[in-house]
Amino acid sequence: MRTSKYGCELLFVLIAGVIALFAPVIVKTKSLSYIIAPHAFLIVIGGTICAICISFSIKELINAFYSLKSIFIFQNKDMTILADDILELAKIARAKGILALNEVVNYISNPFLQRAARNLTEENNVKNLEENLRLMSFYDNRNDFKNIEIFEEMGGYAPTFGMIGAVMGLIQISAVSSDPKALLGGIATAFIATVYGVGSANLIFLPIAKKLKNILDEKLLEQEIIISSILDIANEQSSIVISEKLNKILSVNTISEGKVIPFAA
Repeated sequence: MRTSKYGCELLFVLIAGVIALFAPVIVKTKSLSYIIAPHAFLIVIGGTICAICISFSIKELINAFYSLKSIFIFQNKDMTILADDILELAKIARAKGILALNEVVNYISNPFLQRAARNLTEENNVKNLEENLRLMSFYDNRNDFKNIEIFEEMGGYAPTFGMIGAVMGLIQISAVSSDPKALLGGIATAFIATVYGVGSANLIFLPIAKKLKNILDEKLLEQEIIISSILDIANEQSSIVISEKLNKILSVNTISEGKVIPFAA
């Protein structure tokens, strides 16, 4: 597991993105005041948060923001360990029978594989076993899908509230057209609100949703490998056949120093 280095890289990229967004204005005007607009920030961020609170429950929102730790804490999973555990289970089941897996199931490091192996020892019908494993995968990942949806929705709400902020700025202009300072303030609110809305959506919310989706895709791949292997064991496939299948599946995904890692039976 890598934490600090990976998290620092993401923070650096985010800061670099913000700088790239606002640096031209700062360089031109020599001041931060032109890009800081509390009213525009309140309209965009406050409106987005209120809208998302209406769309989802507080518990769902807490889970979504808690899931951000998975972005900054990078877990470098070694798929060879997973493959070795699967092949060991296959060998034991082939030599001693499926019920013999109860003796080693508690020593499996992967939680999903551990539960899948327990299901294998408890369910004799392969079709029912597959349904159980699919349901287990669904319940494991439903919160992850919800987290992605929340940040995608925030990425959709933010530009809309940016446009609302722009309209509010134009209303302010029409109301105080005789006051030059208020007129300039209204124009600033209109443009900066748009920047806040579009910028936060495309630099923060939507990239977060995409990152969470990529993490979930890796998790789903791992679970699909486990489900497929457990079903092969249930169908009494040999460890050699399972090993060949793992090599085909993981050869594209498990690479160490540019070389595919083989899994011996």
